[in-house]
Amino acid sequence: MQEHWDEVPGTQPLVWSWHMDIFCDELQYIAELVFRREKKEHDLLVNVSPGTSKSTIFSILFQPWTWTRMPSARHIYASHPEDLVLALAVKSRTVVLSEKYRRLFPDIIISEDQNIKGYYRNTLGGDRLSCTVGGKSPMGFHAHFIGVDDPIDPKKALSELEMKSANEYMTHTLPSRKV
Repeated sequence: MQEHWDEVPGTQPLVWSWHMDIFCDELQYIAELVFRREKKEHDLLVNVSPGTSKSTIFSILFQPWTWTRMPSARHIYASHPEDLVLALAVKSRTVVLSEKYRRLFPDIIISEDQNIKGYYRNTLGGDRLSCTVGGKSPMGFHAHFIGVDDPIDPKKALSELEMKSANEYMTHTLPSRKV
């Protein structure tokens, strides 16, 4: 995470803090289970204040890191607003395409025939699909790792219908997409 922080477009200079160690330790623990094809013990839910680098670590840098250990890792990321999930995907893809990443991991190449904002894959079987909560569906895709960043618009959080839709997506749609 620290090594490729500066490859993420628009990020502030890195000021590492104790909570980022916890984020990375938790992600690595879960990922190691997947790499070894072992059953996970739990899902990881992170509720922290805005501005704590959650999106940069979980939704941008995690996927390029998993490809360094398991190039065939498949990812689905979802968000309430399509603009956010696509922006996160583009930033993550930018890391993979960066000179530093390509120099360190020359075998991880984005496939020329599938390289769009919402869905791209590498030539070794790994991919990343972007979808939206209550909108663009992940149906037909499965993933080793599923991430959700801002599943509901905060302005609509008090809406029973919006909460029901988000809960349905989190409890029924996404679990059916796991590898």
